[in-house]
Amino acid sequence: MNKKTSSEISNPQPIRVLIVEDSEDDVLLVIRELKKGGYDPVYKQVETADAMKTALQEKEWDIILCDYKLPKFKGPSAISLVKKENIDIPVIIVSGTIGEEKAVECMRLGAQDYILKTNFSRLCPAIARELKESHVRESKRHAEIQRKIALEKLFQSEERYRKITKCSPDMIWTMDLSGQFTYVNEAVERTHGWTVDEFLKLNT
Repeated sequence: MNKKTSSEISNPQPIRVLIVEDSEDDVLLVIRELKKGGYDPVYKQVETADAMKTALQEKEWDIILCDYKLPKFKGPSAISLVKKENIDIPVIIVSGTIGEEKAVECMRLGAQDYILKTNFSRLCPAIARELKESHVRESKRHAEIQRKIALEKLFQSEERYRKITKCSPDMIWTMDLSGQFTYVNEAVERTHGWTVDEFLKLNT
């Protein structure tokens, strides 16, 4: 495994971490591991569904690290809560004891990975991977929003153009590069005696 260089450690990456965990000692171990891995964590520890819901609503988080079993809460419920809030935050299960069946269940519900507390060396690489993938998803969402905005503006522009030309007494038309008529206003009926549909079928 690649080790962080001294320059990387001296310039830690800020990260906002929501930790669903009932053990203070385990939280401290997680934070220590994050700092060793080159992160500068701002974190909040929660132990119940209500506390987690409040934390999700009050602040944006980069990653959620969640124990599988707490006294009043379980990992699957935490994953479901994130989905219910409709927030795209990577969830990684960090547990002391989790069997393969339970791990598969969490992955099926939406967890991105699971880390055993006896193998914390996997934690930071898993977080780095999920942060990168989260950034890719966010970029795609942003691009899709911009595409929809551009299409809506184009539609509105075309509608304004049609409303303006529709009332013009002069014949107005457009053609594509192949010479096919793509638009003509209603004046064609007065000037040539064709309907709009008939005119659009003509080729130059």
